[in-house]
Amino acid sequence: MSLIEDELAKAEANSAQRRQQLAGTVVALQSRLKPSALARDAIEELKEVGGEIAQAGVDTIRRHPVPAVGVVAAVTAFLARKPLNRLLRRQPRDD
Repeated sequence: MSLIEDELAKAEANSAQRRQQLAGTVVALQSRLKPSALARDAIEELKEVGGEIAQAGVDTIRRHPVPAVGVVAAVTAFLARKPLNRLLRRQPRDD
C-alpha cells in the first residue's frame, strides 16, 4: 500500500467514526427534545423549585410565628367575610 492509500484509509476510518458519533449525538438530542421528555424535565424542575419555596416559607414562619398567625387570620377573615357579615348583621329578636 502506498502512503497516499494509507492516509486515505485512515481518513475514511476517521470519517466513519465521526459520522457514528454524530449519529449518536443526534439520537440523544432527539430523545431529549421529545415533548414528553421536556414536560418531564419541566415537572422535575417545578418540584425542586416548589420544594425550595415551601422550605423557605416554613423557615420564615418558624422565625416569625406571630406575623404568620396574623396573616393566616387576615386571610381567613377575608375568605369568610360573607358568613361573618351575615352573622354580625343579625337583628336581635323581640320576644
